[in-house]
Amino acid sequence: MNSPYTGELKVKTTYFTYNYHYNSILYYDNQTISDKLKGNAIAAGADWKIKFGNIYLNADASSIIAGDITGNSIKANALFKKDSIYSVKGFAELTSKTPDFNTLLYQSDYVDYNWQNNFNNENISLVGVEFKYPKWGTIKASYNLVDNYTYFDENSKPVQATETLNYIKVKANAKVSYKKFTLDNTVMYQKVSKGESFFRVPELVTRNTLYYASYVFKGKPMYLQTGVTFKYFTSYNINAYNPLLSEFVLQNETEIGDFPILDFFVNAQIRRTRIYFKVENFGAGFTGRNYYSAPNYPYRDLTVRFGLVWNWFI
Repeated sequence: MNSPYTGELKVKTTYFTYNYHYNSILYYDNQTISDKLKGNAIAAGADWKIKFGNIYLNADASSIIAGDITGNSIKANALFKKDSIYSVKGFAELTSKTPDFNTLLYQSDYVDYNWQNNFNNENISLVGVEFKYPKWGTIKASYNLVDNYTYFDENSKPVQATETLNYIKVKANAKVSYKKFTLDNTVMYQKVSKGESFFRVPELVTRNTLYYASYVFKGKPMYLQTGVTFKYFTSYNINAYNPLLSEFVLQNETEIGDFPILDFFVNAQIRRTRIYFKVENFGAGFTGRNYYSAPNYPYRDLTVRFGLVWNWFI
């Protein structure tokens, strides 16, 4: 349905099935652990869009109306756009969803890795605002609340938090150009005000790229882009990786971060041929090689990548 007065409205329905299973029922320590999570669900919802001058309103809602699991989602945003000069968008979301099946049911030959849980739905609420000014950049901020946040604790056991997770996130991106040089900056700030015992994120993350881009040589036969990328995040107790679960779990022994990563790159296009050359983490030799992606998982050392793309037809 679409009209200038009511906007564009679309109704939608979804039917889905799930079958998460193991080979057999497990009888363990006076408890019975099921062999499967199997069922189906029917969801119904609608999308709505309308425009009033420079104001755009959008909403998307859906809810499971029948089936073996429950859940719902409401997302809405309002955008004010002043031609191509700037735009301001406010957005909000309310979502209720089932925790990952891995936390609800798991079987393993390792005795400590067997469980069946009846967790409540995770309830996510967020509000935020985004400001875009193409000449300078974008800034986006959100305030997030999560009830019944589900995670793996220090013993690699699934746990559902009893307190509400509460955190803010602010992300800014800006480009500054001078002649043929461009400095592209992305900075993100995160702060957990409640729930930091089970939800860990770096407080500051930054990515900055300085590059040169231009046609070179007489007749402009080649377009060249070359520069350096700097990446950094503050240290924190990053989650450890458990290969048996293929999940990240809490740990309180090792802080990771507070080291720079420098990449050098060259991209070039000569008619139908594109060439790229990249040296990743070229600062490894003078940063002490004390960097990790997760506890006991070193970040990649100095690596050189080269590629060639030749289009036969354009």
